[in-house]
Amino acid sequence: MSEIADRAGVSIATVSRVLHNTDTVSEDTRKQVEDAIQTLGYRIRRRPKQPIPKAAKEKLVLLFTSDIVNPFFAEVIRGTHEEIELQDHPKHALSTMQLSNNFEKLIQAARQMSALGIILTGGYPFPELIAFQAESKVPLVVINYRITQPRISCIIVDFKDAYFRATRHLIDLGHRRIGFVDDTGHSEIGVARLEGYQNALAEAGIPYRPELYTSIPADTRINGGFQATSNLLALPPHERPTAILAFNDLFALGVMHSVRAHGLRVPEDVSVIGCDDIPMAAYAYPPLTTISQPKYRIGKLAVSTLLKMEQDPPEKMGSFTLMESPLIIRESTARCSER
Repeated sequence: MSEIADRAGVSIATVSRVLHNTDTVSEDTRKQVEDAIQTLGYRIRRRPKQPIPKAAKEKLVLLFTSDIVNPFFAEVIRGTHEEIELQDHPKHALSTMQLSNNFEKLIQAARQMSALGIILTGGYPFPELIAFQAESKVPLVVINYRITQPRISCIIVDFKDAYFRATRHLIDLGHRRIGFVDDTGHSEIGVARLEGYQNALAEAGIPYRPELYTSIPADTRINGGFQATSNLLALPPHERPTAILAFNDLFALGVMHSVRAHGLRVPEDVSVIGCDDIPMAAYAYPPLTTISQPKYRIGKLAVSTLLKMEQDPPEKMGSFTLMESPLIIRESTARCSER
């Protein structure tokens, strides 16, 4: 190669690229190298390309998510992508699809793509998915919902305990009128959060007041939090909440905006706690106290769990993995100013 490079007036690296037939060499340079090879009496002996074994072809992981825009799910997806990148042999790829009411379309896509496994986040396992999983034996990983069935694994945050601890934090700060801004109030994780809130109140001897609870459609995000909080702040001053727990951080951002729009301050007049610890929570004004979910690690764990399940016998039951959820205390909570 050194002799050829000297003869052609190019680098050894360029000779290597010509010998490996890459497309990064100009035609003129390629001809110079090939002429030098011929002049010096060498022959190019290329190995025929080997077909890619079927087992090494790309294997597809499907990820169904309820809300690609929500920063929480974006972090989960990032974790799944990066874990997939670590899998070199066999080659795996990730395809993300947003959940919709057309469940049959999602299942049809799973059939056509011959997915090796499915990850579900942001939604309860719908009947069509469970039926497909039972029929195809395709491994399924469900995030933040509990389901017991063969070839299904669940990765769960204990929201009842998390919201108990968050409510307890507000009680320790002297708050007694604590509001709760929920989603539609019917989901499993919504019920768990509400129960944690109610249990903390009961333990402290504080009566649960239905008027301090309000729910909003989950798809309204920040604006929904704003509107729901407006309802709570419409109560007389001696009845309105001095602290508010929100279903997630996006709702909490709307809560804080609504508090300020009513001429009140966070946290001097109303303390606020969210959930998820999305990146913007730390940069809110004031920085948001929130229950942290390990979003990125959940995504990575979902992929590694799925690939392990791929090797297990079909009759083996799935598993439950409980993830930590620390309360990240920032500046949106403070001691109650009322005596």
